[in-house]
Amino acid sequence: MKPTIILDLGGVILPLNTEATYQKFLNYTNINIKAWLRFGQPHPIIQQFELGKITEKEFFEELKYVLRFEKECYYLKESWNAMLMPIPQENINFIKELSKEYQLILLSNTCETHIQWFEEMLLSYHHINGLESLFNKTYYSCRIGLRKPDQKLFQKVIKDNHLDLHTTVYFDDTLAHIEAARKLNIKSQLYTQNQLLEKELRKYLFQQEQILIKS
Repeated sequence: MKPTIILDLGGVILPLNTEATYQKFLNYTNINIKAWLRFGQPHPIIQQFELGKITEKEFFEELKYVLRFEKECYYLKESWNAMLMPIPQENINFIKELSKEYQLILLSNTCETHIQWFEEMLLSYHHINGLESLFNKTYYSCRIGLRKPDQKLFQKVIKDNHLDLHTTVYFDDTLAHIEAARKLNIKSQLYTQNQLLEKELRKYLFQQEQILIKS
């Protein structure tokens, strides 16, 4: 069986620009939403949406009420999606290369609105219909009712894919998620570069190979 790499999506494969969303919202409300998007622990409304417990319509209607927003929900949706940037071609190429030697698993806290938007960008920029074609398995929190850092999610991934934790590594940009995975003995690496996926992941994989050689 191939060794396994588990990858986060936003901030790892897909660059994020949360400042773009902040600035968009400032056009429509005086309420500071920066605290809403805390990595690992966003606002409860966002968590409910990312768990698939509320619909897109319910999410934006609730957001409209809380922000005292007077325009159509379309503008909220546009602002919400502004943080998502196109996946760089080099990341697509690198993932395809990795798939020759590794089992690849995508593990993302996300919502249906963001899935629809980044899939449209994926088709437009790369002519690819969904990330499922690049990974052996994809896990979107809103579709499975579990989100990081819940250890039940990591346990599900381990069980579903019969993972050998000696040959599994996990890459994420949120410390709380890394810490949760490490408690289950998943070798994990915090990623902070946003657009240097190949360089950072190759460096980490090389370090792991050296550890195995010496052990």
